[in-house]
Amino acid sequence: MLARHGWSARLGDAGTEAQWRCPACNERLQFADTWDDKMDEATHARRLRVLLVDDQVMVLRATASMLRELDVVTAGSAAEALGKLAAGSHFDAVVSDVSMPGMSGPELYVRIRERYPHLAERFLLLSGDSYGAGLLCAAVARRERLSSMPRILDKPVPRDELVRAIEELGQRHLPRSGTFALSDWTESPIKKTR
Repeated sequence: MLARHGWSARLGDAGTEAQWRCPACNERLQFADTWDDKMDEATHARRLRVLLVDDQVMVLRATASMLRELDVVTAGSAAEALGKLAAGSHFDAVVSDVSMPGMSGPELYVRIRERYPHLAERFLLLSGDSYGAGLLCAAVARRERLSSMPRILDKPVPRDELVRAIEELGQRHLPRSGTFALSDWTESPIKKTR
């Protein structure tokens, strides 16, 4: 069915799966004699890179494993997160616990807002105590004279809701599983030659 819609496959060694190439890749390489593996790497969308901050190791690991389709970098404290940012690491979004010793999630947000303003709109807070989190955020916002604070999701947050929130922050939608929607194509995008 994929081949009917312009996809092509290269069969691998015995026991390995076929590699599929999309119609747009085929069109660009229609005169090439060989299969270009680098082309396949370039056509896949880069995964969103997320900085995940939580002082509880088990929660940090569990949340990171929930986000398996993202490129997740973890930090066990707000100070460690700031260190990773200072080292020049690029992130599409920051997801932080609210209540942490030393520096809370809202205080981390204030520091990131000052030093990395492009991440201020890509910041998400998680909390197991939404009432307490709301009070802490309000106090930090008052103290820092901020008109708004990042969105807070209640822990435990369902996986799909968390991924969707991060995708919205990253301003991009990630590809889903290996299922392709072919129903939107009225005809193959490959030029027909006679």
